[in-house]
Amino acid sequence: MVYNATEIRETHFILSPKNQSNNTYEEQHVRLTGHRCVGQCGEKINENVAKEDRVRYWNVSDDWPSGEVPKEGEDVHIEPGWSMVFNLNPSPVYKLIRVNGNLTFENSTDTHLKCKHLFVRAGELNIGTPEYPMEKNARLTLYGERNAETIVYDNAIEAGNKLIANVNKIRMYGKPRGW
Repeated sequence: MVYNATEIRETHFILSPKNQSNNTYEEQHVRLTGHRCVGQCGEKINENVAKEDRVRYWNVSDDWPSGEVPKEGEDVHIEPGWSMVFNLNPSPVYKLIRVNGNLTFENSTDTHLKCKHLFVRAGELNIGTPEYPMEKNARLTLYGERNAETIVYDNAIEAGNKLIANVNKIRMYGKPRGW
């Protein structure tokens, strides 16, 4: 297996066209736009940070450097080495969530993350695992107005609003659906 080979670039995206409200199938549209990073991609990140021995919980003020749980409209940074568990339902609407550590959705309760931008940079976003698929409801709602501010990650990545930018790993595993 060749890792990070220039000639191999894959994205796997699976959608279900089933409308859960009336149990019918409807055509839906999704637009995916790829951007290539040339040169330095955003901030410099020290990825050699040792992983912490503990787990941090989003709703615990002592687990944040500021001593406070992030508030509406703030930028939120999951730092390298962190293992953060998201456990709010619902959250306030955050401006930007930048994931450079590990962000995992709580599996034992319903969760709802609201933000304008989600950038999985050097970290991972995990919702369930193959061994323990998400048993509860996990929601991610993206907000933004048509003329809202555009995020420029660097001179190679410019993105609009209501988006997920991923340059590392996002994994989502849910319980099987009863078709």
